[in-house]
This record gives sequence, C-alpha cells and structure tokens, in this order.
Amino acid sequence: MSLPEQRSAKGCRLSWRHEPLHADDPVTAWQSLLHNRGLNESDPFFSPRLSDLPDPFLMTDMDKAASRVADAVENGEAIHIFGDFDADGVNGTAILVEALHSTGAEVTFSIPHRADEGHGIGVEPVRAAVEAGCKLGLSVDTGTTCFDACSAAHELGFDLIVSDHHLPESELPAAFALLNPARADCGFADRQLCGTGVAFFLLMAVWKVLGDRGNRPAFDLRQLLDRVAVATVADVMDLVGANRILVYHGLQRLNNEPSVGMRALIAVAKVKKEISVETIGFYLAPRINAAGRLQHGEAAMRLLSTRDEDEAARLASELDETNKQRRLVEAEAFKQAELILGDSRTLALYDQRWHAGVVGLVAGRLARKHGRPAAVGFVTPEGAVRVSLRGRPGFHIGELLNGCSEHLEGFGGHAGAGGGTIKAGQWDRFCETFAQVVADQAEHASDFLSHNIDGVLSLGALHSALADRLARFEPIGKGNPACSWLIRDLHIADRRNLKGGVVRLKLTDGSHWIDGIVFGANGMSDAIEPGLTVSVIGQLQKDEWRGNGAVQFVIEDLITS
Repeated sequence: MSLPEQRSAKGCRLSWRHEPLHADDPVTAWQSLLHNRGLNESDPFFSPRLSDLPDPFLMTDMDKAASRVADAVENGEAIHIFGDFDADGVNGTAILVEALHSTGAEVTFSIPHRADEGHGIGVEPVRAAVEAGCKLGLSVDTGTTCFDACSAAHELGFDLIVSDHHLPESELPAAFALLNPARADCGFADRQLCGTGVAFFLLMAVWKVLGDRGNRPAFDLRQLLDRVAVATVADVMDLVGANRILVYHGLQRLNNEPSVGMRALIAVAKVKKEISVETIGFYLAPRINAAGRLQHGEAAMRLLSTRDEDEAARLASELDETNKQRRLVEAEAFKQAELILGDSRTLALYDQRWHAGVVGLVAGRLARKHGRPAAVGFVTPEGAVRVSLRGRPGFHIGELLNGCSEHLEGFGGHAGAGGGTIKAGQWDRFCETFAQVVADQAEHASDFLSHNIDGVLSLGALHSALADRLARFEPIGKGNPACSWLIRDLHIADRRNLKGGVVRLKLTDGSHWIDGIVFGANGMSDAIEPGLTVSVIGQLQKDEWRGNGAVQFVIEDLITS
C-alpha cells in the first residue's frame, strides 16, 4: 500500500510508522493499530500503575545514597539542596525540600543565577553550605560534570550526593554517590528519567530505608507527582516506561489534587480544560521557566513548594508577568539572530545584546526552522561566551557537546538540549568543530521533514468508539506519539475562521462528513479553501465542545490533489 510521493503543504514526506494499515471501520482500525504497536486490550500499557515502577535500589549508588540521607534525617543533620534554574531543576528542588521538611529535617537550598553563575554546582556554594554547618548535600538535575565542586566537597568532608540525568563524561566526579541513569554502569529505567524523576526515586528509596528502620515518614510521596509530571514533560522526556507511569498519575494529581503552587499557576494561566501533556508544555512549563530565564529560579521553586495560598497567588502572578516579558525579549533576539546568520549553514552565533534567559529558546526556534542543531550564546559579565544548544529528532546534543569538549568548560547536556562556556579565544575553533560534529551526526539522522503515518482511514472509520480507544494512549508526547492518520481525497465543503487563528472545515467523501479543525493554518491557508480536494494528515479526537459523541479530525498537514 503506497503513500503519496509528493510533499505536503508543510514540505513533509509521508512514511509508515509500522506496517501499512488501511481501515474502513473503527473496529478494524483499532485491532490493526494494536497489532502494529505490539499491544493488546489488556496490556499494562493502558493501565499504568505506580506499583509497576522499577525498584529504586536498582539504580547504581542508590543503596549508599538512600542510607546516607536516612542517617541525616534520623540524626537531625542539616541538608543542603543544589538545584538548577529550569523547570526540571526547580521542580526537583521543590519536591526534595517539601518531602525532607516533612520529616523534620533542616533543609536549605540554592539555585544558581542563569546569567551570573550558569548551570552546575559552583565551588563557592559548596563552601557556603559547609560554613553554614551542613555535612550533606543533594543535587538535582545537575552535578554530573561538576568535577571541581565534587572534589571540593570531598576535601571539606562534605558528603555530596549527585542526582542527575545529564550525559556523563568518560570519567565521573568524586561525589559521595552519583545517581544518574545515563551512567554507563547504570541504565536504570532505560535512561529515560529527568532530574526530578531521579530525585523522586531517591525519595522512594529513603522512605523505604526509614520504613525498614521503623521510622517511615507519614508524608505521602504521591503528593509530589504533579511536579514530577510537569518536570518530565517540560524536559521533553520520552513518555514510556517509568515516565509514562509518573506522568499518568501526575496528570491525575494536577486535575484533581494539585499542590497549592500548581493550583495558583493553573489559575493565573487561565487553564479551563483538562490538564494534559499539551497543557503543561504550552501553559505551565513556560511560566515556571520564565523565572530562571529573566530573573531567578528561586521564585519558581518557592511557588512549587509553598503551602501558603496567598504567597502562591502572588508568586504565580509574578511568573505570569515575567513570562510575558520573556516572549518579547525572545522574539527580538530571534529576529536579530536570523539577520546575523544570513545564509550560513552553521547555526552557531552569539551577541552581547542577548539575554541569557532566551538564548536556548532562540536556539530551539533556529533548530526547528532549519532542521539541524543550533548553538546560541550570550556574553557573561566576565566577558565569556556561554552557549545553549538545541537540536531536533535524529541528533543527540549531549554527544555533540562531548565532541566539542576541547573548546568548552562547565558543559553538560542530554539528547535534546545542553550548554556550556566557550574557552577563552576558542570561539572560531568551537564553530569549526561544532559544524563538523553536526555534519557527522547528520549522516545518521533521520529525515526531519517527514510524517510517520499509523494508517489510512476512510471517513466510515471515524467514529466516537475509535476516538475513545485512541484516548487510551494518553499521556501522548515524545516517545509515545499520537496516532497519525491519512484520509484521502476529501472535498472541502465549508470553511469558518475562528478566534486565535483556528480554522474549522466541513469535509466530505461524497457519502460521509467530518469536521476538520486546523490550529494555526500558516503555510496551509491557501490549500484549505472551499471547493478544493485534499488528503489530510492528523489525529481523530472527540469534539468536547459539541459533545453527544461528536468527533473531529485535527488536521496537522495536508496534500492537495
């Protein structure tokens, strides 16, 4: 069964995700889809259970780390948390602080300033924690490449437990314990956890150790799952295995029993519909990230850990205003970046005008537009160039950074993102190496401009029963993509332009009708005029607005006949 060879309105080619699938009715479509994805009706995939999470003690160094934290709790030792300023880092810091506070432990935290300090644990914060009387430190979403800080901690008799997920170098730092699924000798949860996820498994292990000693805390760790879910989605982790379970139950928390801070954030973002992965990505995560981008991540961390509703409302409002400012700053920087690049194939640049908090976003926009990794930098107060890297499917930013390591210091990253500081006088050589490493990875990268199609459906298959079954794949996201369908040769009978750039179409094959909806019709507007015949690519969903079993087809792209 062949797919159309011509490019779509967005310039994409079509390819089969699995075996070719064609269905004229919902039952055949569903059964064929299950077969192609290696599932059955009763598969545990469709009923994620917390009891199916992997044993945290399977993570390398977990025995040592959990016992040390349990000792600190029982002995009344002060504990310091070293966080990071993005959504993953501040959520992870928040859950560690809240959970450990519940045990009666004295807990302090520090989050670096993006522009002044950058990613990672500095030597000075370690010394400050020691001078404050702490003997134990926990990192979250950082630390794997912080060799100086770990060495300083060791020399000072300060037990520093690193919990992180960023790609390690060939050598590991001298931490008391290093919890990182990306370690060559680990691979826990298929190396898929974000930093907050690692921190959550650490808490699970600590609670188990304390329970075995007869001191299990009354605090229910399930209260933290709303923040674990937000961090996992914000860090664009694959929603499979342990992540699927954590996000599935975290979404239930967000919709039914969100924490005080999350409830305030949901309110200020004016989210009226059910919270989903998409909601997190578009409404919640950007506001959390805004604090660390333009001001300081501490404001977001305090929002995510507070139990005071008035404080939560105030902090959420501040983050909302900061996010509005972030949008303006990002748009201007992106415009300037495009002018600077011109026709250059190497997407590596920096400018003294750019704010530290938006260079990663600009890099992401460049990578999406041009289909290859981008490195965008700003200039620190000391005159150093610090870059943020973003990629696209088929490339691995962490490995790319390792390939450029001779020109970098203080760097770190994972598959989709990373960053570091360019060594003095090394910018031109960094650009040369960056271009070469990108070219090397590109030889093995998949075609970016493609749509993976699950099957070809006729309009007779588009039934609410199929839409209900497809919803069982939620939470949908990276690693667990939405089911994508092609429907051939539909006549556009009517077009209505709605608010916010939304377009609603009436489509027919001559016998059946379906409502099509387009969110953001840029690049497709001329191809969706009444009277035209098109083949549409997208997802089948229930139409919650109309109700009564109505369905709609969310059009992602199309091919003109």
